[in-house]
Amino acid sequence: MSAPPQSGLFTAPQPIRTLFKLFPLRVHDAEALPARAPDRVRERARLHVFSTEEDARLGRPSYNPGCLKWQTFLRIANLQVDLVPSTNHASPSGSLPYLLPSSSDSRPDIPLTGFHIANYAQKHSTQPLPPTESTPRQEAFLSLLGQNIRPAWLHCLYINPRHTALLSKLYLPPSPLLQYPLLQTLRAAATTEILKTTRREIMLPELIYQDAREAFKALSVFLGEEAWFSGGETPGVFDAEVFAYTYLISGGVMGWEDDALERCLEGSANLVEHRRRLYERCWGWGERSI
Repeated sequence: MSAPPQSGLFTAPQPIRTLFKLFPLRVHDAEALPARAPDRVRERARLHVFSTEEDARLGRPSYNPGCLKWQTFLRIANLQVDLVPSTNHASPSGSLPYLLPSSSDSRPDIPLTGFHIANYAQKHSTQPLPPTESTPRQEAFLSLLGQNIRPAWLHCLYINPRHTALLSKLYLPPSPLLQYPLLQTLRAAATTEILKTTRREIMLPELIYQDAREAFKALSVFLGEEAWFSGGETPGVFDAEVFAYTYLISGGVMGWEDDALERCLEGSANLVEHRRRLYERCWGWGERSI
């Protein structure tokens, strides 16, 4: 005679047990803590970014503009780092990217974010770099990236239904049960950010893309005939930030089904050339779509 089913505080109810039989939990390999508890020596710094396992292993550009900005600047500085695919939930600050220095660093287990990454690059670069602080004029143009271009990026990837499959591939888990609610959460957050940034009460895609187009034209005028926004022989943080958008927006990298965002770069040939020049400087091999 078989033993009666056990019951108690830690026994799941029958409906829950039935559900888990149909959809078993996926158990991931244990991940090392991002800071203060290293499980092995880091020969090189590690940059935690949005990426696939394969792309991270091969050092390919991240598909996230915020991550790509700092990945690019570290390459400008000729710093070899290991890329680690990660998520915002795994980040000590709640967002990506973050950098863990090599074990030989004086503070190897303190995660670096934002301009702390820039300072790290300045300190360890094998060549002189432009100042990481933006000039007053650059500050004015930086606002165009955040206030005009980023909303168009968010609308294109997160809101446009033609890119639902791409968004799901990049940021959502494979389980259909989890995808739908998380998709709605991402879209709600993107909508809130767009409306807050554009200071409009309703979503107006035509105006969003018009703002982005005008911002790119202004950046094109700012760059003029210079090779870099830094004005010198070496690109700087501002160059990396502009590139993070122009690289992903154009050239078929993301495989857009709707080219409304890519068309915002039309008439800004020097920005497209800046994109090509910086990619070749930092990666030097053929481009590949996401």
